[in-house]
Amino acid sequence: MLKVKDLNVGYGYLQVIWDLSFHIEDSEVVAILGSNGAGKTTALKAIAGLLPHISGEIALNSEDIAGLKANEVVRRGLAFIPEERNLFAGMSVYENLILGAYIVKDSKKVSQTLEYVYSLFPRLADRKRQLVGTMSGGERQMVAIARGLMSNPHLVMLDEPSMGLSPQNVNVVFSAIATLREQKVTVVIVEQNVAATLEASDRAYVMEQGRIVMEGASGELLLNDDVKRRYLGVEDH
Repeated sequence: MLKVKDLNVGYGYLQVIWDLSFHIEDSEVVAILGSNGAGKTTALKAIAGLLPHISGEIALNSEDIAGLKANEVVRRGLAFIPEERNLFAGMSVYENLILGAYIVKDSKKVSQTLEYVYSLFPRLADRKRQLVGTMSGGERQMVAIARGLMSNPHLVMLDEPSMGLSPQNVNVVFSAIATLREQKVTVVIVEQNVAATLEASDRAYVMEQGRIVMEGASGELLLNDDVKRRYLGVEDH
């Protein structure tokens, strides 16, 4: 599905991603973990076409997407839901969702996808006429994920979807990710909530200082002493 090889990314003269290589298989949920400043968000933005890369390869479904603009990457089947969400606060839930389907020309498909995201987030169906700017942080995150799904992507990349949410809304977001996993939607998730993310994913990569330093099955990493000490707050005995 997605293959990244020897990716180098920077901001001006400052390089922050070094020879990054990883792969995502079809129908997998894969986590990218690491502390703040590790380069996780930078990597996603480069893949999504929002940041230029210095060198390296990015392939989606065996097609080279390195260097494409963000709108062209979306047309290739990749949806990126950024931490900032970037919603239109003065527009309704429904209007935001329809904007997410701007590349879909089949009106019947748009209607079907709309019903699908409403089934995933029933609260949005109840509030489809509500202005997004009047909604809670958790509800806005639901809109952001749902809007990304409206383009019928092959791959969804989520950047910090639980950031700033109440515990109840964090549960809603991870419940949605679990549903996407059950439905074989391919997902990449960057998150600070390491325990919940490892439970919701199949595999994970751990980044430090712009490089991958560890990878493996999520269940195995949950039991890894180094991961428990550094990211789960479990002390050695």
